Amino acid sequence: MRQFAYRVSHCGHSQLAALEAFVRSLPRVASPEPFVQPAWPGRRPAETRFAAVLDELIRNRGFGIRELPFMGLSLSTLHGMVWRWDPSPHRRRQLTAVAGPLGWTLPDLFAVADEPYSERLRPMMHCHHLGRVFAAAVPLTTAQLIEASEEADRLSVREDHGVWQPVSQGFAEECPDFP
Repeated sequence: MRQFAYRVSHCGHSQLAALEAFVRSLPRVASPEPFVQPAWPGRRPAETRFAAVLDELIRNRGFGIRELPFMGLSLSTLHGMVWRWDPSPHRRRQLTAVAGPLGWTLPDLFAVADEPYSERLRPMMHCHHLGRVFAAAVPLTTAQLIEASEEADRLSVREDHGVWQPVSQGFAEECPDFP
């Protein structure tokens, strides 16, 4: 999942649309038994309602905190967000960072978080188009995820840098949903 999320995050908007169509075209394989999400090791239970909701949104995409693409937030901040969602001057920034990879629009995620939304807010790095690909990929097998990762590399023309892998800077500023 980590490699898939990393590779997809290098795609621009037109590439994300093509990749989403590719992912949705892959055959869905029926699972022989229901999937049981493993517990995250060392994870504390959520102490607030929105922290629990955010935790489940992330897990619903098949991610753990470490599998999410780079969003400009530290791991400790992300862990804190799914543990305790306290009042903070940073909440809006945090929501604008996680909305895109989850596939949520900013107004919708702000409403669920019970945070006031302003039209001036913009996604930090990734808009909801990235999350749409992740949501489409949820039922894929490992082999299909590898195939989708290769397609993301082909579409983005991302150059493999070996050991050093720069993070995507996202394409939020180009999002067609924001004027």
